Amino acid sequence: MNSITGKQFCAMVFIGDVFALLCLAGDIGAVTAAGFAAGSAVQMIAVLPFALLYRRGGKPGKAAETVLLLWIIIWGGALLTMQWKTSGAVNIPFESSGGLGAKLTVSGLIALVCLYISSAGAKALGRASVIAAAVGVLCLAVVAVSALSAHDWEKLSASGGGLTFGGEFIRGLRASGGIAGYIVMLGLNRGSFVRNTAVCFAVKGTACAVLILTAVLVTGDIMAIAEFPLVTAAHLSQPIPSQRIDSLFLIVFAVYGVFAIAVQSAAAVHLAGELLPAFRRFRCLTVLVLMTGAAFLLSLW
Repeated sequence: MNSITGKQFCAMVFIGDVFALLCLAGDIGAVTAAGFAAGSAVQMIAVLPFALLYRRGGKPGKAAETVLLLWIIIWGGALLTMQWKTSGAVNIPFESSGGLGAKLTVSGLIALVCLYISSAGAKALGRASVIAAAVGVLCLAVVAVSALSAHDWEKLSASGGGLTFGGEFIRGLRASGGIAGYIVMLGLNRGSFVRNTAVCFAVKGTACAVLILTAVLVTGDIMAIAEFPLVTAAHLSQPIPSQRIDSLFLIVFAVYGVFAIAVQSAAAVHLAGELLPAFRRFRCLTVLVLMTGAAFLLSLW
């Protein structure tokens, strides 16, 4: 797998983190933003030893690579499950029908995209990720600016009454299962491993805080009935009086979902090649089948 630039690596990380955040369900508050930001700092500390290892020219051992591969497959399944569950909230009627056929069809389409991306290499995935990340940032920034400038700031102090910092910190760690994929992709980037790690997690912590606070400001009055607060905030936001951004958000959500899974599958394919060099044919297809199987198991559980 060819190498990627630091900018491309950061875009891949950003897309996966934002997609998982958009699928966040349940009550949120200002303490959620603080817990997620603290979780990003802890995750950065956990990744730094790998960054230092890569800087010295080393790489994880076979045991570590095996654990990372299993982790990535499970997280890829979790991303598919998130997409299935959140589809109804973003008005994707076919996928949200709940049937096995709908889930398999959507998973199959995503698998085809991932197969194409895998054949094109990490460099092509990185270039496309930069474009997708830029479009998503523009869309989410419009929602955030509208919320921060036009809503009642007292909603921040009134929200999340039953939430605790410790609980939201753990929740933030649980929503960051893509860290194994980041470790793999970090080893493929051509920039400074330590600097790129710091930049990526700083951006992640900031994005988490801004998006969560935006959702709290927009959905504060109806938080109790908002199953997915960030999705609801995007639906309710109306930066331009005569137009809403539901359609643009739907596109961003779908693209981010596909790219988040593609990044994880590319990382898993790379690790599978490191562990089993002789296994070349159907490597990506095998990874995607395992992720889909993990998704069904997680959805049942």
